[in-house]
Amino acid sequence: MSQQRVLVTGAAGFIGRHVARACLDAGYRVTTVDIAPPPPDLYRDTTVHTCSFDDPAILHAVDAGQFTAVLHLGAISSTVEEDWQKLEQTNVTSPAALAERCARSGTRFLYASSSSVYGEIADRRPLPESALGSSACTGPLNAYARSKASFDTHMTTRFDGDGGPGWAGLRFTNVFGTGERHKKSMASIIGQLLLATARQEPLTLFSDTLEACRDYIPVATVAQTCVLMADPVGPSGIYNLGSGHATSFAELLRWCADFAGTPLNVRLVPNPHIGRYQYWTCADMSALDASLPNRPCPGPDDLRSAAHELYLHFTKTNERT
Repeated sequence: MSQQRVLVTGAAGFIGRHVARACLDAGYRVTTVDIAPPPPDLYRDTTVHTCSFDDPAILHAVDAGQFTAVLHLGAISSTVEEDWQKLEQTNVTSPAALAERCARSGTRFLYASSSSVYGEIADRRPLPESALGSSACTGPLNAYARSKASFDTHMTTRFDGDGGPGWAGLRFTNVFGTGERHKKSMASIIGQLLLATARQEPLTLFSDTLEACRDYIPVATVAQTCVLMADPVGPSGIYNLGSGHATSFAELLRWCADFAGTPLNVRLVPNPHIGRYQYWTCADMSALDASLPNRPCPGPDDLRSAAHELYLHFTKTNERT
């Protein structure tokens, strides 16, 4: 594997930097690309391109077959972005051009989709990938989610059944871990709550969400899964990637109180996103379990342990998510 090369786009971002490091740890030669420089360790250990992933030089390198796989994490990830033209170009049109180059050169293409494509779920049960477009969910509630659903549709329409090294899209649920500082208000809510707890600051939640639930997954699990999925013989198609466990905000508050060992100062504020807010997310992981049986599968205790580790990280480093 030491001679195999992968390209990781969005490597300066939260998930991208973890995926690039996991690829290095797995023995790949890694090339990173992002409009911002990656963390110092990646700058030292990878071939770095500071540009957009649709830069002609990057597309030419992919077209020339210089990589075994492209792991595409670059995107506009803001759920409050409303400029559809901007979202469509970055999250649909440009990735489609990258996928075309991969198909021509026989390069495996792996990309990040999002569980936000499902929107609000009719019944509180884990959703399979096929639920999108059915009465089981509303579908995208914001422009970001719509852009991700649009690209999923493009991939299944354009490349399904093409063979070769194939492609895969992973619909991430709520990913959390270190390295979200640059995301600010778009950082994972669990990370924001743990940071506020570590800094002994008030914890702010929407007043109608204490019993709302999220499917949280540690970023290390996501990165390890991406490495497995980058294999040319890996499964193709669109797969959920979450823990398969729904954790309520009330439960998160209990974790925070336990970690801190003191009462919390919780502020409940009106929810300004009613009609565009997902009150329950939980991924049905059956398809990925069947296609990738050796994948890491964190259980509820593992999620709590990962949250505790992140809390301890914040107490030691004072990282601002």
